[in-house]
Amino acid sequence: MLLLLAALLAGSGDQSEVSNPAALPTRSLHTPDEIAPAVLPYLACLYAARGLPLLRGTDGRPISSSEPAAGSDCSAVRSHAREEALKLVQEKQLPDKASPETFVDGVLEEMDEYVASLRPQTDQGDTAHPPAVGTQLMIEDEVLPAYIKYNSCLRRKVKELPLTAENALAKFSDALTACREVRALSIKEAMEALVKKGWDEETRQKAAENTFAKADESWTTLGGRLHDELVRREGVSKTPVVSNKSH
Repeated sequence: MLLLLAALLAGSGDQSEVSNPAALPTRSLHTPDEIAPAVLPYLACLYAARGLPLLRGTDGRPISSSEPAAGSDCSAVRSHAREEALKLVQEKQLPDKASPETFVDGVLEEMDEYVASLRPQTDQGDTAHPPAVGTQLMIEDEVLPAYIKYNSCLRRKVKELPLTAENALAKFSDALTACREVRALSIKEAMEALVKKGWDEETRQKAAENTFAKADESWTTLGGRLHDELVRREGVSKTPVVSNKSH
């Protein structure tokens, strides 16, 4: 399972990245299937502590923590996740011949670092440190190659001309239409890839379709956020500078 985040820190001051979404970095957090059921509630707790939702790409449903966090403290949920994850990998051969403890602790540490890099939603009113412009999507590992093909098509379509506050929303919408055929082929590819999970055809089709529906929603949301950021930056650039010099 892979959690993807396409993000641009609005406070970076890099106008070129905003006007060219194809340049937006894609950061990822990989959650191994072996322990995903045990550790995803902890990830959900970390997200909830920052006012962010965590949704499955396969069905769009929120992933909730099995234990409520005390305020923003997820330590109890983390301890429980570690305990349950260790049970799942005991006596199993792990990557790089890692011990169960090393494997599980490494995954949890990566979650801590990844979520710590996300600006809390409550910071949106902080003009000194604007929130990240970006979107989040959780997908299965097997679907990633198909998703990349579709997302690359979308990014290419909006790369042709620089984005402005005036054309951003229309360009993002036009890209969805232009990449419709690539989307259909990507869904088919995703369904075939999900055979590895042992799912029946109906389950695979539903998972693939839901994943790409969320991808479309994520893309539209990104377009809206980039539009708002362009409006904000254009407004700042037009703000007259008031001189404090006395005459």
